[in-house]
Amino acid sequence: MKTRAYLIAFLLAFGSLTFAQSDTISNNIYQYNGKFGIGTSFPDSRFTLIANEEVMFPQFGILSIRNNHYATFDGYSASNIHYVGSLLNGRRSRGTIDNPQDVITGDRISGIVSSMYYNNAFRFSSSILFYAGRGLNYGSYPSYIVFRTTDRYESESSERMRLAENGNLGIGTAEPAAKLHIADGDIYIENIERGIIMKSSGGQCWRGIMSDIGTLVFSPVDCPETQVVSTPTQEESGKLLVFPNPPTDKLNVVIKAEFQGRFYYTIQDISGRVRESSSTRSNEFVIDINHLPAGSYVLSVKSSNGNLISSEKFIRL
Repeated sequence: MKTRAYLIAFLLAFGSLTFAQSDTISNNIYQYNGKFGIGTSFPDSRFTLIANEEVMFPQFGILSIRNNHYATFDGYSASNIHYVGSLLNGRRSRGTIDNPQDVITGDRISGIVSSMYYNNAFRFSSSILFYAGRGLNYGSYPSYIVFRTTDRYESESSERMRLAENGNLGIGTAEPAAKLHIADGDIYIENIERGIIMKSSGGQCWRGIMSDIGTLVFSPVDCPETQVVSTPTQEESGKLLVFPNPPTDKLNVVIKAEFQGRFYYTIQDISGRVRESSSTRSNEFVIDINHLPAGSYVLSVKSSNGNLISSEKFIRL
């Protein structure tokens, strides 16, 4: 009955909005100027709940939404102002609600925490947590973000990644010293056509990929900031026509008409060493291979964003 009375009061406060300037609906439940308050007679938002109690795990929080199916928070926002949207805004101070005090470095400001029910209890499993950062003072309000997960055979979550105050990202370290700092572990690139892109002093970007003999081979690509997504990435037969094969001094190349833009091509020998590299905007072009010694080679043609169009083998007699 108590729950039903609260629900009726809530609907009345939000539905009719015909109460007086300030009314007491029930014990500790109020409406003021069309706003609904629990724990306050002067709510400052459409719905305000103020409590004065300490909540510790495994207690449930101040407000709980429970359902035997989805239980979601749906925020809808309509505005022509570009920065207006649906937000989950967590605010934190020291002191009390009525007398807030400054936070200090390391105070957790807000967060998103997930828990799973297992072995007769809810267990914390992963979280994204927001903290007050170093260097707090007038006009400086730094913060950092911590990402935590629970590994196999562990019962408590651990910090896995941190986005520091200066924007450095640390994996396995709480003190990232570079834009990306990996303290313990490897970087694994499985796709043999993907690698490391670096820009030279002249503004040309180069992608380094690993050859079959363990050397890093660089070929020119368009810089990521200038790339336009256009061509498909999967390899298909018929994308590239190379003739004659075997060639003599010239190699004719025809790229299927569906591909447009700048193309980058490389010729590698059987050891993975790049013997020729260049670019063109034509779907039909000729490569002079007179300088290549006799042997087997692979011609690879990539699109402007570095995606492989096709590779063809040929033999230089």
